[in-house]
Amino acid sequence: MAKGQRRRAAACALALCLAACAPGAGKTADAAAEQARFDEFLNRQFVETMESDYTTAHVYLQDAAAFGVDAAAIPVDLGARPTQQAFDAARAETDATVEEFNTFDRALLTPQQQDDYDVFRFEADLAQAMNDSRFDYQACLFESMSGLHYQLPTLFSDWDVRSAQDAQDLAALLADVRGYVDAALAYTREQAQRGLLMIDFDSVLDYCAGICDAGMDSEVLASMCAAVDALGLAEDEAQACRQAICEAFETSFLPAYADIVDELERLRSEAQNNEMGLAMRANGRDYYELLMRRNTGSDMTVEQVRESMEQAYDECLRTMMALLASDASLAQTMLEPLPGTGYTDYGSMLDDIQKKMAADFPAVGDLAYEIRDISPEIASSSGVAAYFNIPPLDGAAVRQLRVNPLGVDVGALSTYTTVAHEGFPGHMYQYAYLYENLDSAYRKAVVSMPAYTEGYAVYAEYEALRYLDGYDDGLLAVYRCNELATYYAIILADIGIHYDGWTQAQFADFMREMGFVMDAEGVEGQYRQLQANPCAFEAYYVGYWQIAQYKAEAREAMGEAFSELGFNEALLEAGAAPFSVVARHIRAYADGAQQTEAA
Repeated sequence: MAKGQRRRAAACALALCLAACAPGAGKTADAAAEQARFDEFLNRQFVETMESDYTTAHVYLQDAAAFGVDAAAIPVDLGARPTQQAFDAARAETDATVEEFNTFDRALLTPQQQDDYDVFRFEADLAQAMNDSRFDYQACLFESMSGLHYQLPTLFSDWDVRSAQDAQDLAALLADVRGYVDAALAYTREQAQRGLLMIDFDSVLDYCAGICDAGMDSEVLASMCAAVDALGLAEDEAQACRQAICEAFETSFLPAYADIVDELERLRSEAQNNEMGLAMRANGRDYYELLMRRNTGSDMTVEQVRESMEQAYDECLRTMMALLASDASLAQTMLEPLPGTGYTDYGSMLDDIQKKMAADFPAVGDLAYEIRDISPEIASSSGVAAYFNIPPLDGAAVRQLRVNPLGVDVGALSTYTTVAHEGFPGHMYQYAYLYENLDSAYRKAVVSMPAYTEGYAVYAEYEALRYLDGYDDGLLAVYRCNELATYYAIILADIGIHYDGWTQAQFADFMREMGFVMDAEGVEGQYRQLQANPCAFEAYYVGYWQIAQYKAEAREAMGEAFSELGFNEALLEAGAAPFSVVARHIRAYADGAQQTEAA
């Protein structure tokens, strides 16, 4: 899970990348002028996005002025609050931006700009749809897997402190936490009044209670103070920075978590909480359709996704049955603990993958990276196994990989695939390629395409299985099919809960019919996770499925002309984009390679 682009708590955040602009000039027949105008338009979106959100600007920019961004114009706070006024403003801003965007003639743009145009079109259409007033209070800000209660400690624990000014700004951000959280709680109270409350209270309250219990002994606070110490400031200056951070943590951050506990405890006892899916809420099914579009990076309907996942699940089962029939020993092996990889540290694992992937993936510049544990205080029961912190667009920052230390066996196969997902050839490599090969700062930093980004990382982790030594190929194939079948079934269950309105009993019946053995506690836990986090897995596994389909089609069409390197380059050169754009690049690769072969 790449965490550099933090999810904003405000439901209107989808419009951030569509900042307001004055209507532009009309269409022009002059291609060069149209191309220059379009570049200026996208650059303006980038600059206005950076200047409207301090945390985003800090993550992506070390030298803001080099990108035309006025750092002094950026308010040092946590961003927009989720208020009705903010929702109304987002609608107006988005509509104004789309009005200008509609003046461009796509046919006059360069091929790269046409990609940019199609990416913007996809996001703009989705933003306008989600900005409909029917959806103003649909989003849950306290989702159990990735709610703001989890995002804030992660944000501050990983905060990149580059200067004394950064340390002062960090204290200002901490001082803003209580107001930011109180606005989120006011939004949640409004949800309750509208009959739209849908929170896994136990999970969120357990997590927040842990933050409160840690108090000033928090590892989050210790991490921020350590970052100040690493600056090497004079002791009196460093002490002043640490004191400001500690005071803000004590007077704002910790009280904010106490506020969450108090308010959610009150809502749990007094308010009506929907303990089923979005289908049970007014406009919930329509909202879920938009979540599906966002998290699949496509225009597939919910029913099309359902049909695709059913077919994919059946294909996985057929493949496993064929493999088990061809080698009876595999069945017994799968009933036993999987053999270890032999790795005892993450660095060796990544270094080996990096060497072995060179023949299959296009080269990128040297990567400096470090791997650190996620704080146990943050890791908790969030379900996040690891994440990669997206680096700034400029400078030579060391890439940061964080891993969950709770009960992790470094030598386990699951640990290897997680590291491949987040590191090589996954997110760490993916972003390095993006930064080196795509010119548009807007595309690098503002565009959010989770289905492409996470779908690629799942693809990468399965590709990395071939670089393991000492494993039977059949065993790895069964492992992969078994894991994919599980997630395809989970996505089908997600659709059942949020689109069809399944009860927990219906969910249990479905999982049993699909061949999963789950006790009552397991059924309840899985149902609660899906119910409280709609569309949580689609970006990963529907995204992966689309990439796998493109690869199978290209391999079949190209025959011996197909190459892993060629396909992966086509997949990566598209950048973060809807899959209609990705497919265009892969088709161009297949057509070009076939023509070369024929010649």
